[in-house]
Amino acid sequence: GRDRKSTGVYDDVFVKAVVIRDEADALAIVVVDCIGLLHDDVLRIRQRVQERLGAGRLDPERVIVTSTHTHAGPDVAGLWGSHIFSSGRDDDYISNLVNVAAEQIAEAYAAAVPVEMNVGSALLKLSWVKNLSEPGLLDHGVTAIQLIDEAGRSVATLTNFPCHPTVLDGDNHLVSADYVGGFYQAMDQQFGGVNVFLQGAIGGWVQPEQGDRSIGLARDYGELLALVSARVLEDAERLVAPTIDFAARTFDIPLENWGFRLLMFVGVLERETHAGSMRTETAWFSIGGVQFATHPGETSPAYSLATRELMGNPRHSMILGLGLDALGYMLRPVFFERPEDFPHADYLTTVSVGPQAAPRLMAALAEIIPAPDETQ
Repeated sequence: GRDRKSTGVYDDVFVKAVVIRDEADALAIVVVDCIGLLHDDVLRIRQRVQERLGAGRLDPERVIVTSTHTHAGPDVAGLWGSHIFSSGRDDDYISNLVNVAAEQIAEAYAAAVPVEMNVGSALLKLSWVKNLSEPGLLDHGVTAIQLIDEAGRSVATLTNFPCHPTVLDGDNHLVSADYVGGFYQAMDQQFGGVNVFLQGAIGGWVQPEQGDRSIGLARDYGELLALVSARVLEDAERLVAPTIDFAARTFDIPLENWGFRLLMFVGVLERETHAGSMRTETAWFSIGGVQFATHPGETSPAYSLATRELMGNPRHSMILGLGLDALGYMLRPVFFERPEDFPHADYLTTVSVGPQAAPRLMAALAEIIPAPDETQ
């Protein structure tokens, strides 16, 4: 919201990091409670991690940073300043965020202990999750991973689930992770350790039933999601001697949004273009056969399902929305061709790089995701 300043805190926002190492490699999965961290800031975190750990210990590409997309946190993108031509980013806050993220990764790397890895997945239709622009089109996959130490304690859990954290509305002036905050609190109470929420494909326009827009409702949803995650973990299978496989690709998306061009020209959006395109990144990785793919924005569930199909529809997979970047909505091109056919298309297309965003992403993923028989 334009010039919407915080006056207090409902619940803390976090940077949480989990570092997973096998005999040869290491990989960090990092989540930030924010609207969406831009690629340049991801690169700053990676650089700071190298400074903290030293070269050769954690490949910068393998620092995977995602955002929960809470709307009740600081403006890390710059789009919501006091007026349309002013940035809402606070450089001191961003610098602190980068430092804290790097510190969490370095501490997690140093604190590594032997663990067993358990994973569970389910298809769940939650009544409070809706797709407002493509009714009925949802990715119902929920996957949860638990890392357990030799004493039987939960070191970390990771839960992947797609829904906007937007129970709280534009009249709210208190910082919150929205329903993710309630999820964290419930998971912390039940499991201990570090509990991580990994946002999924929420573009095109996956929203919660917003009811009275209260923090109580947000916490109720978070607690329900924690209950779902716990039940999925009850049926989890143990992965034997899991190893890490990894691939990444940098690619360009033509910048066809004149509004974004204007905001970049006046300095509100601080981002370079390359021959008229925005440069971004996607990654695929596998940990013990559990496959992950990052989407650098808010993708339609159509592309979450398409990514799983590229993977061979494995039993366990995670789609990390707002992963490594936050490029706004990544929609099916038909949204731009026939906006009248889709509720809210007029808004969604104005907060998108352009119609080639999602197809370029899928082409990049097709280059790096191994053929299904290679990942069995």
